[in-house]
Amino acid sequence: MLTFTCNDTAIVYNTEKDTLLCVSKPDGRKLWVKKLSEPMAIQNVLYDDRFYYIACRTGDTQGMFLTLARSNGSTMWYIPGRTFLEILYRGFLYLIFVDDDDRYFLIKVEREEGTKLWYHQIDSDLYYYHFMEDGILLHYASGKKEKITYDGKRMAY
Repeated sequence: MLTFTCNDTAIVYNTEKDTLLCVSKPDGRKLWVKKLSEPMAIQNVLYDDRFYYIACRTGDTQGMFLTLARSNGSTMWYIPGRTFLEILYRGFLYLIFVDDDDRYFLIKVEREEGTKLWYHQIDSDLYYYHFMEDGILLHYASGKKEKITYDGKRMAY
């Protein structure tokens, strides 16, 4: 079992039953249970006041980014593919995705419906990125750096 703490709740993944259990942290009371459609490795759980965002992996480049309602565990939306480096920032999700062709993308996602606002292909040796006032600075193992504005445009760096 894997447990992810989310302030006053916890998400517990039962790998034998492929279920997600949401429990109240103060008393351990079960809030809801959700059966997953297939065995997955849960990489990360993010949360806000309305949703749990769950990064699931089923293979090297396969998986899904699943969004569940905090209130009852119902699936709100999902994006197929494997994610890395998921973050909530200024009301949006920023995700690194890898596709079946082993291409990597930085994606900005609207949280309510999972709409992809923009994407930017990145090199596979990305090892760090950080958010600045005017954009996102990407650092690569090769020494290359690039900057992307919050509306998805590449800036000179």
